[in-house]
Amino acid sequence: MSSSLLLLLLLLLSLFFPSSLSSAVTAQSSASPSNSSTVYDILQEYNLPPGILPDTVKSFSVASNGYFIINLYGECYVDFEYVVYYAPRVSGFLGYGSISNLEGVQIRSYLIWYGVSYIKVDLPYSDFVYIQFSWVTCKLGIDQFQHIHSCRGNLSLFQRAKKVICSAFEVMPLCSFCVYNRFTLVHESERLSK
Repeated sequence: MSSSLLLLLLLLLSLFFPSSLSSAVTAQSSASPSNSSTVYDILQEYNLPPGILPDTVKSFSVASNGYFIINLYGECYVDFEYVVYYAPRVSGFLGYGSISNLEGVQIRSYLIWYGVSYIKVDLPYSDFVYIQFSWVTCKLGIDQFQHIHSCRGNLSLFQRAKKVICSAFEVMPLCSFCVYNRFTLVHESERLSK
């Protein structure tokens, strides 16, 4: 009962004093999260879309200063506009509308993996999520992050190499490696349907 009153108080405070919301939410989430709170609920309390994390969260904790640790069931990859890699442990600092000092998340751009250090949304809420990696900031549509994505798992080294090569050369019709695999899959599905 007291936790629901506290949440109601936080909601009222956020309506009248939006700048104080960050510290109020941090204070609420510094205790171990209640059974009804998920990491996705906490992201939304910080005005962040829930889909910035995959669906494989095993456990999480948030300290009073906003520092969080999220443990996943294992490493995974999620396909957004770019491929994003999540390590088994993700950490950083939550702020209202942002995550800073992010560790355990990488993004692939032009066949190179970069560590993501900062994620931000516009306040008031807009249609974009900004992801900073290296010296680059990407502006991605927020619709990609509105729902929670499933991980596609850990690919073997061969599978990763094959996927990278095929995605890099899929516009080139002379990629015999890709064409062969597509032909094999089509041929195999035709054979099974007969």
